[in-house]
Amino acid sequence: MRDGIEAVNAVRGTPAGPITLALVGTLAGGSLTARLRRLCQDHPGLDLRLRTALSAEVSEIVLRGDAALGLRYGADPDPGLVSVVIHHERMVPVGPPGHPLAPPSPGGGDLAALAGQRWLAFPARPGQGGDPYAAMRQLLAAHGLGEAEILPIDSLTAQKRMVEAGFGLAIVPESSLDEELRTGALSTIDAPALTASIPVALIRRRNAFQTAAARALTAALTDWPAA
Repeated sequence: MRDGIEAVNAVRGTPAGPITLALVGTLAGGSLTARLRRLCQDHPGLDLRLRTALSAEVSEIVLRGDAALGLRYGADPDPGLVSVVIHHERMVPVGPPGHPLAPPSPGGGDLAALAGQRWLAFPARPGQGGDPYAAMRQLLAAHGLGEAEILPIDSLTAQKRMVEAGFGLAIVPESSLDEELRTGALSTIDAPALTASIPVALIRRRNAFQTAAARALTAALTDWPAA
């Protein structure tokens, strides 16, 4: 019924009315929010609404029709969804200001300097797919840091504040660091071997009617600058 109403309203031809985007909260960095702001400025009749959730929950919200589009980590193979990878989120190691491997550092890239340091990682979440904690353990072990202590911290903001206070190091989305790097609250760590990337997928319900608003939002989201 909702699709039918949207199809009738689409004869207006311009992006207008409410549209909901479900997304993983850690994706709501400066570049994305700036793009969404421009979209709303270009289409004043658009009523953009955001819902944050975990990746698996984003898919559920879109499948239920409670959001027209979703942004999540990793493509979703569900046959009821169209899932397209539109971006690769760069993940970078960070430490407190003045860390020995903060660039420019004389020993840049020497992972031996990280021995004995504590790390922070997202815990595993049931039904989420993947295990960030185990992935962190595997990454560190692959580079001779398998004995490192890893604390499970389930909030990106909490991870950044704890790193800032000197309680450990973390690997976080680069797009989430604009303010901390600008103010000097955090420093990136010169350890290229510990950088990674995670695919970001735009999803929609396969048989959903694509309104003008949904098409405009899709265009804004797929125009993502390369990492």
